[in-house]
Amino acid sequence: MKRNRKYVSWFTGIYAAVVIFTLGSVVMLGFADSVFRTVVSMIALLIAETAVYAYSLFWLRTAGTAKRTPPVLLSGALIMAVYTAVVFFSTIVLDWMLALQPYWYAGEQLIVLILSAIALGAVGLYGWNAGVQEQRTADASRSLRLHLMEITEIAATARTWSNPGAEELNQLLKDLEEQFKYSDPVSDPAMYETEAVISQQISLLHDHVALLLVLQDPPADWKKETETLTESIASTLQRRNRELAALK
Repeated sequence: MKRNRKYVSWFTGIYAAVVIFTLGSVVMLGFADSVFRTVVSMIALLIAETAVYAYSLFWLRTAGTAKRTPPVLLSGALIMAVYTAVVFFSTIVLDWMLALQPYWYAGEQLIVLILSAIALGAVGLYGWNAGVQEQRTADASRSLRLHLMEITEIAATARTWSNPGAEELNQLLKDLEEQFKYSDPVSDPAMYETEAVISQQISLLHDHVALLLVLQDPPADWKKETETLTESIASTLQRRNRELAALK
């Protein structure tokens, strides 16, 4: 964190120096033949410098939270480098050297800005979609582990039940736990809805077991209700495994 703050201070100082240098250079050099073209050059240079500064801060914030530099971040840096180079090239060649007609020159700088913004936006959108997909893959991959943890927690809670039927309840939960242990641990984003159904069914089982522990006299059909819940979870789990096998 302190290192990032130091870098931010450095970048801010460099940015301020570059802006002052740009303004001073344009004012001192000036171009009597076209004030309009000079203003366009000044605005284009300031926009490019500000864009580079903003992207540098964005890089610090993003790269600091990632294990490795994302490729999309490098692509964005390349676009910023090309955009800045084109702006400086246009200013030196088209304005200073060739003295291009002012409105043509302004149009060229505007086109460069628009194309660069579109390219950067496309890269950003791709990066956002890739990030969402990666997050969904990570969520799906750890979903079975979370399901197993919940089943294990329910089983541990059930072992505290002081009732003659406690052994039967524990056996039902143990059998269900074994089915999760022997299922494919790596899921797929396409299985998101099925994983969500399993989570809902496990929540119902958790509430059911918690209610049994609270009641002094559980209903006569508690075992049938418990079997129905565990069988529904097992059935969904089997369907999940079949669908997952078909995707691989």
